[in-house]
Amino acid sequence: MLELDDIIELQTNSQTEKLSFATRYLVQINFTFDLKVRSGDFSGTSHFCVRRDEIESFCKNLLDLYSSLKGSARIEDNDSDGFVEFSIEPNGNLYVNGQVGGTYEEQCMKFKFKTDQTCIPRFVQDFNKLLLNKNGNY
Repeated sequence: MLELDDIIELQTNSQTEKLSFATRYLVQINFTFDLKVRSGDFSGTSHFCVRRDEIESFCKNLLDLYSSLKGSARIEDNDSDGFVEFSIEPNGNLYVNGQVGGTYEEQCMKFKFKTDQTCIPRFVQDFNKLLLNKNGNY
C-alpha cells in the first residue's frame, strides 16, 4: 500500500460548486479517494475507489468531450453505487452530476451543477500526474 495525499480539484470558478478527489492510497492498481462535493448549500464526502484503467478511460473520455463539445464521461465507485458524470452541451456548458456515497448507506447525496469546459484540461492533467505513481504493493 502506498499512502498518497494529492488533491485533484475541478476548477469551477465558483464558491458554491466544487468537486475534488483527495487521494488516500494506492493498493496495486486500486486508488482510494475521499470524494468531496459542494453543490449549492449541500455538501458531502465519501470514499471513492477506482482502478487505474478506469481513471485512464475517464480522462480519455473527458478529453474527447472537451475537444468535440459533445458526449459524456463517467467514473463509478467500485465499492458502492456512487459515481461522477460530466456531460456537455454544444455551447460549452458542462454539467457535473453524480452521487456521493452509496444508496445503501445511512446518508448519501445526489448532486448536479453547471460549469464550463475550460476546467477539463487541468483536471485531466492532475489525474495524469497521479497516475505516475507506481503500483502500491502489500
